[in-house]
Amino acid sequence: MGQRLRVIFSRGEETKYLSHLELMRMWERVFRRAGWRLAYSHGFNPHPHFSFAAPLPVGVAGEAEMMELLLDEVREPAEASQQLSGHVPPGVGVVGIQEIPEAAPTMQRQLVAAEYRVACPASASLDRLRVEAARMMEAATLPRQRVREGKTRSYDLRPMLRYLEILNGTENGAVARMELRIDADGAGRPDEVLRELGIDPADCRITRTRLLMKE
Repeated sequence: MGQRLRVIFSRGEETKYLSHLELMRMWERVFRRAGWRLAYSHGFNPHPHFSFAAPLPVGVAGEAEMMELLLDEVREPAEASQQLSGHVPPGVGVVGIQEIPEAAPTMQRQLVAAEYRVACPASASLDRLRVEAARMMEAATLPRQRVREGKTRSYDLRPMLRYLEILNGTENGAVARMELRIDADGAGRPDEVLRELGIDPADCRITRTRLLMKE
């Protein structure tokens, strides 16, 4: 008898520079130390059945990331959450665990958007950012170019941008809140939104605050 669980976790400043592969290996060690029996695939190179809803970009923190796994056993979610909390490294927190019906659609098929909070540099003018955010939300298109593996690709950022707001920050700089689309056709990137705002993403502190699913 097995079980499908959804783990909701946070990734803070200490671990935000882990690559996706490093994060997967970290969670494998956590499950092993907690004594969990994960279900494995069959074939020449078996691997544990767990996946993330949407990989976090390197350098981006997350407050409510989602991962699902299949177990070869059954665990009570509240107790399972406490067990994992005792084995995660600094910078990772277990927010909660939910039991998911095995026949339910995958997280990737249910995702529609992600919310981000960005602490902007103190040098960025609050008024200018608000003008730029309003321009972006009112625009019919936001043509941009992205360079990948030496190739330049043109695309439209506007369909990926569902919401953008500039707020007064609690520190010296402004705070940008944005909601970006995630679906089978692609995913909006907060660094591209920041560049369109005229800000260098390297000067910002970016946090994905939650993932939005279909009702």
